Amino acid sequence: MAIVKKVASFATTLLLILVIALCVFLFIGKMNGGKTNLFGSEIMVVLSGSMSPTFNTGSIVAVKPVTFEEIKQGDIITFKDVDERTVTHRVLEINNGELITKGDANDGKDSTPVSKDRVVGKVQYWVPLIGYLVEFIKSKVGMLVFLGVPGLYLIVSQIYKLFKMFKEEEAPAN
Repeated sequence: MAIVKKVASFATTLLLILVIALCVFLFIGKMNGGKTNLFGSEIMVVLSGSMSPTFNTGSIVAVKPVTFEEIKQGDIITFKDVDERTVTHRVLEINNGELITKGDANDGKDSTPVSKDRVVGKVQYWVPLIGYLVEFIKSKVGMLVFLGVPGLYLIVSQIYKLFKMFKEEEAPAN
C-alpha cells in the first residue's frame, strides 16, 4: 500500500509541475504580445486544414526565423499574406526572388507570390492536436481550470497535512 501512495504522490507532483510549466510558458507568451517562443522557434496553432494531411487543424507548428536564401523548394514556410494574415504553406517554386506557395490540401497555388519581406520563418516541426489544448488554456475557462484547480488542490492538500500533523501531535504517546 505504501508503494501505491508513493507512486500516486509522484504522479500528482509530476502532473502539477507539467501543468504549472505549461501555464507559465503560455503566460510568458501573453506577456510577449501573444508570441510564444521555444528554443528560438515561435509556436503557432494551426487554424485551418490547408496543409492536411501533413498536419491538421489543432496541431502546433514551430516556426524558426530564417534568411530568404535558406528557403528551398519543398520547405514549409510561414508568411504574412496580403491581408496580414499568418499562413503556413509549402514552397512549390522560387521564381524571380519570390516564393510560389500552396497548401497541401488546396487544389491550386496561392494567388499571390510571397516576397522576402513577408516571410516569418520555416517550419521546423509540428505536433498534432496540442493546439486545441493550447487554445483552451489561453481562454478564461482554461486558465481557471489549469491554474485554479491545481492551486486549489495545493492549498487543500497543505491544509489537510497541517491538520493531520496537529492531530498526531495531540495524540498521547504510549
